[in-house]
Amino acid sequence: MTISRSRRFVFVDTKPNLSKKQVFIFGSILASGSLSGAFLIALYIEYLHNPAFHSFVQSKGIFL
Repeated sequence: MTISRSRRFVFVDTKPNLSKKQVFIFGSILASGSLSGAFLIALYIEYLHNPAFHSFVQSKGIFL
């Protein structure tokens, strides 16, 4: 939003200010969620392609 005053433009920031700490916390949560998801996908691919791991997981009572 701009406000005109005698041939000058004054810019008014209407966005809420986020502190660097909040951005760091949100980024950390997003990064840890992404890494956890990638790890679970890698485990599932290993489960599908490795017969020994497949039987080990099923022996623990986990049937995917």
